Amino acid sequence: MDTELTAIINSAIAQEEQSREFYLRLANLVSQAETKDTFEYLAREELEHKAFLQSCFTPAGCKLVGNPQDVHLAEHLQAPEITSDMSPKEALVIAMKQEESSHRFYQTLAALQPPGEIRDFLEKMAQMELSHKEKMEYLYDNAAFPEVW
Repeated sequence: MDTELTAIINSAIAQEEQSREFYLRLANLVSQAETKDTFEYLAREELEHKAFLQSCFTPAGCKLVGNPQDVHLAEHLQAPEITSDMSPKEALVIAMKQEESSHRFYQTLAALQPPGEIRDFLEKMAQMELSHKEKMEYLYDNAAFPEVW
């Protein structure tokens, strides 16, 4: 594996660790048990993302499955202010916006690269972040509004 690609993967792993720490800090900040559970769930998700990235260093490599669909829900919402009494619904909006930002970040980086292994990896990362965004939008749409069931 190219040393530049190795550095990019290590940087992505560090980003997942920072995201996990971010969600854990928020879990410790909030007072509602359901919101705390939501942020702890998101922190565990970041550990899974990190494991995926670490698998890139194995002989099998990191393989994505599925084809996420961007419904652009996050783009129509504003992240709420982070407070100790935020709701689980607000926590999911924060997570959606985080994943939306990560998706755009990797898309932009990929567009700056010439065709090749690094660009392919960055496009894979953009897809992975889109998959995370899709999951947060699904949770928001289906869990944050139980009254419509």
